[in-house]
Amino acid sequence: MASAVLPEAASKVLTPETLRSAAKQSEGIHLVPLSLRRAVKKFLRAERQEAHMNRKVLLLSESFSRIKDANLQLMASSSRDLVDDPHRPVDHRSARWKIQSAYGDIGLKYREDETVAYVASRMPAVYSACHRVLREVRRRLPEFSPARVLDFGAGPGSVLWAMREVWPRSLERVNLVEPSKSMQRACQSLLQDLKNLPLIHSYDSIQALNRNLDKRDREHDLVISSYALGEIPSLSDRITVVRQLWDLTRDVLVLLEPGTPHGSKIITQMRSYILWMEKRKCRKSNDSSREVSSDVKSIAVERASLKSGAFVVAPCPHDGRCPLENTGKYCHFVQRLERTSSQRAYKRSKGEPLRGFEDEKFCFVALRRGKRPREAWPLDSMEFETLKERLAKRNPEDLIVDFEDQFETEADEESTFEDALVPYASDIAETSMFHQDDDDEEEQVRADLGGGWGRIIYTPLRRGRQVQMDVCRSTKRDGSEGAFERVVVTQTKNPTLHLQARRSLWGDLWPF
Repeated sequence: MASAVLPEAASKVLTPETLRSAAKQSEGIHLVPLSLRRAVKKFLRAERQEAHMNRKVLLLSESFSRIKDANLQLMASSSRDLVDDPHRPVDHRSARWKIQSAYGDIGLKYREDETVAYVASRMPAVYSACHRVLREVRRRLPEFSPARVLDFGAGPGSVLWAMREVWPRSLERVNLVEPSKSMQRACQSLLQDLKNLPLIHSYDSIQALNRNLDKRDREHDLVISSYALGEIPSLSDRITVVRQLWDLTRDVLVLLEPGTPHGSKIITQMRSYILWMEKRKCRKSNDSSREVSSDVKSIAVERASLKSGAFVVAPCPHDGRCPLENTGKYCHFVQRLERTSSQRAYKRSKGEPLRGFEDEKFCFVALRRGKRPREAWPLDSMEFETLKERLAKRNPEDLIVDFEDQFETEADEESTFEDALVPYASDIAETSMFHQDDDDEEEQVRADLGGGWGRIIYTPLRRGRQVQMDVCRSTKRDGSEGAFERVVVTQTKNPTLHLQARRSLWGDLWPF
């Protein structure tokens, strides 16, 4: 029965040889584009604030720490007030936040020196995390090409730079919501030398966006909020902002936060809220459709039923409750990037030489409107050999060693001029320009959105001939419930999956 659900085109993909390519979601060390590095250098020279930049970066980091501590103190009181009376306003606010309206549309104000320090120290890392998340969304949704995008908490435009790398041709209009004027000016300055940009509009708040756009223009194919929800101190305001962002979403919503316990809790709360809200809408629509007879049922009700519902695209393979809640662990991922010259110049290390790379920890969730597709699980129709069976099938002639092949002949000693050349890094960069189609061919093998693909949460443990992995997986075929399990793969029982497990990294998928 399960094999009948899978299309014939996809059944050719799910083979033991292509499992590794479909499961790979992690990325090696990320190189910040040369255009972005040059734009940051030009911006820092134009601002002429390179004096005491190390101190400004340190003060910005301390400012983030103070906001984090204040939010943690307000979290308990805000949650209690929301449970006691959901309509009661929370009076305790962070000093740097200003309420724009009674609907919780708020924004963090940056000074000029804080904006310059942010661009010099934090923007490359935020860009790398956004690029990693959007790249995974593209791999999981190959037919998805957003034309209209909303970036909430845009800052200096880190998400916009990442979107240009992931979807360079589909972007038509990008709306930025950023309350800080200094951040808006920095974003405009960084983008001034780029060509073929989409139509970009900047707004101070979501209310300003709704006032200036018609109702039919408010829906966006992709809505993303990066590193913004964690700076909102009130849980009720945070929920209000996410509800507004979901109302502006036509297809996909992406929420991205720092990879801390606080950021993971925010992502878990917002994920649960959106899924609960859409389930409630589905129940109400089903009740209303039962009251109306089939002959009188309108087309509007049918269209509403098609758009109702939501499911998680990534990283969760299910739509149930997060299995890591109340366990002392939290779901996060790591993206390594090569530090830019500005980061190496202005960032400080704790008594040790500054490394040439940086590990950016992040949490995210990507949700899509509609219902999760029912797909067959990848290992349903596959049969694997044990190591004993594989060794029994070996051909005895393959075990004969030809000693003549161990010695070089005169023909082998003659080498061409090209083989004697010393390779340089620039040669690799130039040749990669002519082999961009190789990545496209590799990305044709993709994992579907069914519940048969688990997610590797932490670094796999490789011990001898066995590999241990912590995997978040779906326990039901429809992806309604999930669990957090320890998966152990040995070479003796399954050498094929053992080879894949040894090559798997933190953040990759695992087939079931």
